[in-house]
Amino acid sequence: MMRVARVRIDDRLIHGQVVVKWLRYLDCRQILIVDDELWRDDFMQSVLRLAAPSEVRVQVAPVRQAAKLLRSSTLEAMSRHPSGEASSNGHGVLVLLRSPQTALALLDNGFLFSELNVGALAAGKGTTRLYKSVSANSEQIAALRAMQDRGVRIYFQMVPEERPVEMSELLPAR
Repeated sequence: MMRVARVRIDDRLIHGQVVVKWLRYLDCRQILIVDDELWRDDFMQSVLRLAAPSEVRVQVAPVRQAAKLLRSSTLEAMSRHPSGEASSNGHGVLVLLRSPQTALALLDNGFLFSELNVGALAAGKGTTRLYKSVSANSEQIAALRAMQDRGVRIYFQMVPEERPVEMSELLPAR
């Protein structure tokens, strides 16, 4: 079975930092993007697949289906390269999400993870800057806190070379 190497929130999904830094650092040959809206958008899925290196398989799934895949051995079925050749067992899966709410929904649907890497959340109306490229609105902060209350270690880290910063250092307990 494939191992989940990291669960990461990055609203840009597949981009230079993910492709050049994280995939190599985590030894991943597969990306699972969990996003209900993107799952219904074939064009954007194609764009994201083109952004990934050819040896990396990109799968997009809605929350419920992704939680089921991640809880079961069906990740093995996803471990095949687009050419049809099976990936080696040592490689992992990078789970990418656009929002904290999606991460919380994965937990609510039975995919239990102990750590959550927050890499980027764009600033916008009603958001507060938490760390470098991470800004969040009240709903996003509430989702992060809910996961933290359930024992998930949440940390901010844009690239592997950077020191992870714990959410508890930036957002005091309620």
